[in-house]
Formats: sequence, structure tokens, C-alpha cells
Amino acid sequence: MSFCEPARVVTVTSLTPHMRRISIEAEGDWHWPTGGQGDERIDIAFPKPGETEADYDYFNNPDYGKADLGTEPPWRHYTVRKVHDGGRRLDIDFVVHPGGIAADWALRAEPGHLLGVFWSDSSRSHYQAPAGPRWQLLVADATGLPGLGRIVEELREGDVAQAIIEVETEEDRQEFVTRGDVTYTWLVGSGLGKAPSALFEAVERVEFPESESADVYAWVACESATSRRIRKHLREVRGIARDKHNVVGYWREGADGHVSGMNSEEVTVGA
Repeated sequence: MSFCEPARVVTVTSLTPHMRRISIEAEGDWHWPTGGQGDERIDIAFPKPGETEADYDYFNNPDYGKADLGTEPPWRHYTVRKVHDGGRRLDIDFVVHPGGIAADWALRAEPGHLLGVFWSDSSRSHYQAPAGPRWQLLVADATGLPGLGRIVEELREGDVAQAIIEVETEEDRQEFVTRGDVTYTWLVGSGLGKAPSALFEAVERVEFPESESADVYAWVACESATSRRIRKHLREVRGIARDKHNVVGYWREGADGHVSGMNSEEVTVGA
């Protein structure tokens, strides 16, 4: 098994004006692990601008990370939206916006394009809801929406969740099929590098259940500064224990370069 395995694009679907779902299929005999959940992470190597095939062999060089092999091909963190065919096919949802290696590629992606997938024999997820009856607070901007969508779709019967989601336009709302009881709050036109985020204020207004805090779990995925404000609120105001919430900064406003989280790239405000 190689460190970086090839995967070919099989379908490209525009879900909303700013989200594209790209399905990829494993080339060769490898497959993705099937035990993942929620915001399961996947690292992807992309074609260079103007090209259609990623240089995945670069990462399989025995000297990778030890010697100067020239300019490293572009790669980014993303979320596995759904796993099909025993791990042979994966859905990846991309936030599309002007600028950024991955976003530019997603806008021009076609069936037949070749990516590199950094293979792992086990899944990696921030989302770690406790077993048993639970009430969940799920918070995301567009970059966290793929993870939130999978979390909602995988809820069990009896799970109750409050989802707060920040998107650019009304048309960027999505619908999810779930066994859980989910209430949605959609924030339209705020945040996402174009205006101040309204996620923190929305979290402040949430009415948490009156049951013991052990029954509460919170998952947050959004811009880094906003995520820090929400984390502090959950801990210091709501009194939620550290092992009852996972708060992740998926990107950093005002910065260019590699994203620290998933599903988008760091972009300068107004880009």
C-alpha cells in the first residue's frame, strides 16, 4: 500500500451555487476505511493549475520529508462526505470560491481527472459524540457544512440536535435525511470572509436543555477566530466539559495559503 494512492473523478455535481460534490473512485486495489463518521478527514493531492492529474508519486518517494525533492505538489484537508462500495468510491463536497488551488480545480473538475489520496487504515474525526441519549449543538459555516451534513444523516433515532449553519445565499441551504430530531437555524449572507460572522451571536441565543450537562454535546466547525469565541462561551458560560465538545477552526480569515482545517482554503477577505 502506498502513502498516496490514485483516485479518479467519476461524477461532478453542483449541489448549490457554492458547493460541488465530486465523487472519486480508487484506482488499483486500495480502498478507504469504512468505519468513519461525522467530519472524517481526508487529505487530497490536486493537479497543478492547468493540469488534470495530480503528481501523487511525489509523496511516495522514499525520500519524501527527508530530502529536497523540488516544489511539493498542492494538497489540502477535506471531509469524506460519504463512503460507497466498501470504500472504493467517495463523495467529497467542495466549497467553491475565486482563488485557491483546490477551489479552482473543483470549478474545472471533470470525470477522468486524477487525484492523490493520502491513504489511512483508520478514520480520523473530530466529531466524537458520547453514546447514549444526547442533545447536540451542531454549528458550521460553509466549510463545515459537509461534516455537519454527514453528522445529521448519521444521527440515531432519539437523538435531538440544534443545527446552526452560515451560508452565503438562500440557494446554498441544503436538506438532509435523518432519523434524528433536528432543528435548523440558517444564517444567510454573514461571515465567509465577506462580512462579520453571526455564528457566535446565534450560539449565545440557543436554549440548552435543562437536563444535566453530561447529556449535551457540541460540535463546531468554522473560521478560526469565531470558533475560539464559541469554544470559550461553551466552556465558561455554558459550563460544558472539555470532553463534551469539539470546536475546530477550519480556516483563518485574512490569511493566504494552506488551510488548517478542511473543505476550503484560507482566503483574504474580499477575495
